Amino acid sequence: MDTPNIDLRKYRESFRIGSFDTDLNGRAKLTSICNYFQEIAGHHVDIIHQGIDDLMANNMAWILSRLKVQIFETPKCKETIDIETWSIGTEGMFGNREFRIYNHDGKVIGQATSSWLVLNTKTKRLVRPQEIVAKLPINCEDPIFEHTLTKIPATECNNFVEDLHIHYSDLDFYKHVNNVKYIKWAIDSCLSEILAGKTIHDLEINYLHEAKLDQTLEIFSQTNSDNSKITIKTKNTNIENCRALIKWK
Repeated sequence: MDTPNIDLRKYRESFRIGSFDTDLNGRAKLTSICNYFQEIAGHHVDIIHQGIDDLMANNMAWILSRLKVQIFETPKCKETIDIETWSIGTEGMFGNREFRIYNHDGKVIGQATSSWLVLNTKTKRLVRPQEIVAKLPINCEDPIFEHTLTKIPATECNNFVEDLHIHYSDLDFYKHVNNVKYIKWAIDSCLSEILAGKTIHDLEINYLHEAKLDQTLEIFSQTNSDNSKITIKTKNTNIENCRALIKWK
């Protein structure tokens, strides 16, 4: 797609909240919103010819490494929201991207920032993203967060929740567990009384190691009325796949 006369520093799309994207209270699930983020980010880089197909042709892939989401108001079933996204350039090995969510009145109801890695799919080694991101239009005019994401500190989560056996439906295009699956597992690991009485204000997650078909993961969670700390590990190993921190309101 050639778009010579369009300013692509920011890219915007509308999403209607379907019944399949809502929770038992009729509000959009955070996992659904994160799927929208992934979808619109993919559309943006596709337009600029730096998307999945373009990178795969050169044996490379975008891999989400870190994500932080803040929700101020949760949209309801059948409502339409707009999501806007843009690249804010690179920092070291990371390409960074931000998102903003608007309701039908144009009010900001959520925002997010993310850090992505570029992986050589043949060698499984990381590729410096500067050459790829240099081809993207950069917007640094109104950063959402003062600082880019850093690694979540390790914490002792001693409360074992459950084993998670990885099934076919958990995998994505790259044949490893889809990033939104980890968010679902992290949320589901929290105490039911917290989930019933509170909503998520802030979620931060780090993806540390891939997980594949037929592996078994263990999830550990430490929850109080203010926050939940979650760790997901590969069973019978020292491999930590994911760390997450949820703040409740």
